[in-house]
Amino acid sequence: MLDVSGYCKMKFTSLLVFLILFISSCKETNEQLLDQAFRLSKQNKLQEAIKAYSDIIKKNKKIQLAYYNRGHCYFKLNKYREALWDFNKVMELHMRGNFIFSYNEDSPFADEEARTQVPYNDALYLRAQVKFDMDSLESSFQDFKILVADNYEEKSNCLLWLGTIWFKYGNTQKACEHFQKAKQFALTESDNKEAEKMISTYCQEIYNNR
Repeated sequence: MLDVSGYCKMKFTSLLVFLILFISSCKETNEQLLDQAFRLSKQNKLQEAIKAYSDIIKKNKKIQLAYYNRGHCYFKLNKYREALWDFNKVMELHMRGNFIFSYNEDSPFADEEARTQVPYNDALYLRAQVKFDMDSLESSFQDFKILVADNYEEKSNCLLWLGTIWFKYGNTQKACEHFQKAKQFALTESDNKEAEKMISTYCQEIYNNR
């Protein structure tokens, strides 16, 4: 005699397992969610992007790219304190005691935290700009100096920022020295033109009096 109850239980269990596997397969990964949030930010839907990045962070508080991109959205909205917090968090996630640690994202064993890390100096670069806009000029100056000393890829732009801070402090001579260095280290035509523009705008009087 067929055990109908046993058959039904087996069928129900199989269906339950199938549903669990189906739901799991439909669940989006954090990397997919990051892509969606990035598209929102590119469409200038910054508040929606911020919410999306915040949702990712709730799931995994070690996703550097979520903090970094959210900080960039806050920066665009002139929410400097929030942006500063996010860039500081990216840098904090790199620290192991007094050492800056980076994952090997090319490793076959790399997890999502490794695959979504952000270079330490990229966060420092944006943090320096946020501090500048917050009028924390001395602190901004120190950040840009660190980047220049590290030969950061945006070294030319960092020198322009340093020159601008010197100019704000009323030292045109020092400002122009940094603008000249920015031109010297320019890696692109755009960087070169930006340095020439600053020299032309602020330094002609100094050079004419020599």
